[in-house]
Amino acid sequence: MLRKLAIALALGIAAQAASAAPVSPKSQPKNAWGAIAYSSKTGAYGFAVDQPSKRSAETEAFRQCGADCDVIRTFRNACGAVAQAQKRYVWDTGASREIAEMKAQKRCGGDSCRTLVWACTRGK
Repeated sequence: MLRKLAIALALGIAAQAASAAPVSPKSQPKNAWGAIAYSSKTGAYGFAVDQPSKRSAETEAFRQCGADCDVIRTFRNACGAVAQAQKRYVWDTGASREIAEMKAQKRCGGDSCRTLVWACTRGK
């Protein structure tokens, strides 16, 4: 089930990224907030990016995720990732998707971990 969730998430994010117009550095929000919410009970997730405040990013991530979710990570002008190995969930942030995923997987335990969800603010 989690594998299907990760695949669906990756396809949705790829489609969203492909349809987004390029952003010049001048048009990037000064403080673009993002958040990832995840439920270890149900596998549900939600994410928000390019929000004007930490609170609005958390609110949108919760709205997408549903009732049993906790905000795993908020970030500003960066990327966040959640990784899992069996029943262990960890998260981290980074300047790019690759860095956030690498840091989360390393904290999780390395090769036995996989990325569940990631999100980046514009320009990252």
